[in-house]
Amino acid sequence: MIRVQGLFCLLVFLFLGRLQAEVLNGGFERLTESQMPVAWAPLPDSARVVVTRDSVHSGEISVLMSGYPAGLIGDAIAVQAGAVYVLMGWARVDSGRAFARIRWLADDQTAVDESSATTEVTSAAWAQWAGAFVAPPKAAFGRVMCLVNGEKAAFDDVRLHQMATSMPAGLQLEATDFSLRGPRVAKVRVTLQDSVVMNRTAQAAGQNRAGYDGAAVIFQASRGQIDPWARVKNGTATARLRDADDHVGGVWVRARFAHLVARAYVGDQNAARLRGRLFDADTGHPLSGQIIVADSLGSVLQTGFGTERGFVADSAFVIDIPPGNVTVSARRDFTHQPPEPRVLHLVRGEEHLVLLPFEPWADLRARGWVSGDFVRGTPTAARARGLDWAALPAHVNGDLIPTLRGKFVESRWGKQWVLGTTGIFGPETPGFDVHARAHLDRGIVGYIDLLGTSGSTSLAFDVLAGPTFDALNVAHPNARAAWFALLNRGYRIAGTAFLTDRRFRTYTQVPGDLTADRLMRAIANGQNTITNGPLIAFSVFAAGPGDQLPAGRKRRATIRAWAAADPDAYLTRIELIRNAEVIQSWDLDDQPRQYRISTTLEDSVKCWYLARCYGADTSHVALTNPIFFQTKNFVPPQPVQAVVRGTIEGADGSSVSRAVVKVIDPIGRTVLETETRDNTFQIWVPATSRIRVEAEGYEATSQRIFDHPDIQRIIREPVDLPDLTALDKLTEQLQALDMVFALKRQQPKARSIRR
Repeated sequence: MIRVQGLFCLLVFLFLGRLQAEVLNGGFERLTESQMPVAWAPLPDSARVVVTRDSVHSGEISVLMSGYPAGLIGDAIAVQAGAVYVLMGWARVDSGRAFARIRWLADDQTAVDESSATTEVTSAAWAQWAGAFVAPPKAAFGRVMCLVNGEKAAFDDVRLHQMATSMPAGLQLEATDFSLRGPRVAKVRVTLQDSVVMNRTAQAAGQNRAGYDGAAVIFQASRGQIDPWARVKNGTATARLRDADDHVGGVWVRARFAHLVARAYVGDQNAARLRGRLFDADTGHPLSGQIIVADSLGSVLQTGFGTERGFVADSAFVIDIPPGNVTVSARRDFTHQPPEPRVLHLVRGEEHLVLLPFEPWADLRARGWVSGDFVRGTPTAARARGLDWAALPAHVNGDLIPTLRGKFVESRWGKQWVLGTTGIFGPETPGFDVHARAHLDRGIVGYIDLLGTSGSTSLAFDVLAGPTFDALNVAHPNARAAWFALLNRGYRIAGTAFLTDRRFRTYTQVPGDLTADRLMRAIANGQNTITNGPLIAFSVFAAGPGDQLPAGRKRRATIRAWAAADPDAYLTRIELIRNAEVIQSWDLDDQPRQYRISTTLEDSVKCWYLARCYGADTSHVALTNPIFFQTKNFVPPQPVQAVVRGTIEGADGSSVSRAVVKVIDPIGRTVLETETRDNTFQIWVPATSRIRVEAEGYEATSQRIFDHPDIQRIIREPVDLPDLTALDKLTEQLQALDMVFALKRQQPKARSIRR
């Protein structure tokens, strides 16, 4: 009987072990907070994850998750940097949506990047998802994350396959028009384009379009229904677009293969055709812009993918829309006057031409100033906004405008942006941790939101600890007041206005050719001007914003201001600000379109100056970053060191005779190592440090200074941003931190018994 029971237990154990081994990608585990992507909560304790053989689609098992929201992450799979991978699987959801991502890992299993999502599944029945991805540089492993934002989801047969060792050069998208008669159905075909010239090694390896067969191309339509994805076969993939029979007008289609994107237009032979061209009125050079077509009732005809009014046009456009009276207008940026709106009467079956010339207004590019921002769309959309560069979460081929890697980062400690990198930052990552990782990748980082309680107090800690960041978004008046207060304390922090939903724009003066490194250094150095309409330039002889001059000399300063590009805009006031105080102002009662002022500056003490101007009211504003006047003995504020008095004790009350204390910085490097004396130690360490204590016979333990209860108490207090008294409170507390490290004894290892 005992043998039968033992054999039964063994069979159950082997069966469960085999079942676990068959779980997708070698087994899933619960996501911890540090592993979850931003804006996704960790898997709740109440959620359940089960492996079942019931209701599977095609595989041998399925994984069922319940909880809101929930997620699973697979084991690490070896990958090759630069190679193309396709992720495919089946999913169903009771409500909400489900999708998958890939977390890319380095050799040491640290995250280096995270892919975009696969196609979403929102069906209660089994539906297949797909996505193609490229392993980024430094990637050695990938972990598949199955995510659900809903009550319950099931996943089956989720697999990651390598398709090719390199990416194609681009995508070519072709589409047929809707016919005059019959159902509104069109075919859309994608062709993967190889490089024109392939080296012999690639040819010998057989790298051609057929090498991508089986991969998935994702499709999206601005209206109607299109196949969400299609497999590549012989280098092409085809999808079918269906639109309602009572609709009139063309449809845009977008295809994506990994980070390659292509667009095509499905025309409508039943509609009126509107053809337009955007160009510089002086030179005739083509320009991009945002086109708005409104009908006789004022309703805007949405013919693009975005949520904004109108659509993006890259110098020329052709659209098919319902016949009737329409008004066509265009907009671009702050340095071109928009064309007059055109009123047209469109006739079915006929083609109508509209010319949209932009009048140059203030040519800042000729003065070395460039503008850019973080964009969610494509380089074409960024160029249509008049941007000279764009930050994107993934590399995009093309030469429309220079692109940099960058993204928005949100945690409970504040909203930030990183430029020059797209590293992984979880919702619990403190600001200084984000900054250290960004700087390790030679990127820069800035705070966006200074107005939330937690965000502003984390800002205070990061100021004292470095500053650990490079810039602040100063579009809001309260944020400007905090910025001025920091400048008055001697901190050199750049002012920017990125990620403000187009309300503000940041212009940066970049010497020489526009390169990613020069741009990032110029932004961090404060060679910036921000505006939401008017434009302003400030110089002291050859020096501009971000520059430093020796105090004690008389110098000539020049301010030049322009109203917004709108022909009806005008200037009302110009101000010269010294150390946060307006020391000179000029009221422009005649409401000029542009104005130039010269004045004399002379200071024998350290100070800073910047210029500000207003449009029709104070809500329309532009201001520069400061020019600094410094004395010979000026020393900027140094990072505040934390004074830690530590006590070591056993968790069971025992005395720990000897322990090693290590100080670890945010990127994991040991910067200091010492030993305890009489179970205590006292050290001076950077405020961003983590202290780790090790002792023989005990489990190592660590604590981060930022997590100390006394520090957290101050951080959670409401903050008066212009006053920033939190800086003084934190400084005082950092000088006297008591920390207790309770060490648990190591469990003895089980010894094997020989028989």
